[in-house]
Amino acid sequence: MVGVPESPASTRPAPDVGTRPGSRQARAVATRESILDAAAHEFAAEGYHAAALSKILERSGVTKGAMYFHFASKEAMAVAVAGVMEARLPEVVAEWEAGGLDPLTTAVHVAVGYAALLRDEVACRAGLRVVSEGALGASRARWPADFWEAVHTGLLGRARAEGSLRPGIDPVELARAVVALGTGVRSVCLAAGELAALRDRTAAAWTVLLAGVAEPAWLERWEAAGGMATVPGGG
Repeated sequence: MVGVPESPASTRPAPDVGTRPGSRQARAVATRESILDAAAHEFAAEGYHAAALSKILERSGVTKGAMYFHFASKEAMAVAVAGVMEARLPEVVAEWEAGGLDPLTTAVHVAVGYAALLRDEVACRAGLRVVSEGALGASRARWPADFWEAVHTGLLGRARAEGSLRPGIDPVELARAVVALGTGVRSVCLAAGELAALRDRTAAAWTVLLAGVAEPAWLERWEAAGGMATVPGGG
């Protein structure tokens, strides 16, 4: 992965709970995680502005005092939830890129894997919704799209160099189209209440995309190896 924007989460230190001894520290960590999980579920379902602190408190099962001890405001919860997403994405991309696959196959795994990640991990889904709504400012709102565009530009540039893309395909423009495609599929699925279909619809969209941009010999190898059925996250 080259030239990807640094995650905003990487510039902020983790909350310091290390001064609490033994079981007190463990309880503090567990309480904070309960609040974060509750906030993530509410942000993912309702969005930042509509999410109610009373619902987060009820879902978390902690006291109001404990909630405000860890998070002074709803915005502080949103910052923490967004930070989980922003830290998670570079981790999972590194895992996908370490698979030893050719760059175009890796790009498919990254794009479809991201859809599965959003389907399965509420903190990532909530963090994306919080920043996309602009709740944490314009620069945070842009980061996910900039991140994925940079990831795919790198992968697709390598794919072109290896001859996996059809002649004339610009990897930068293709990367932008990939980001727009993923955003569109995600928006349609979430608007229709069909989160469970997000991964499979992304895979179907990529099947159409590959037919137009991949070099025929690559497509033959891809299909012979199992095609989209080889991409994790199905079912």
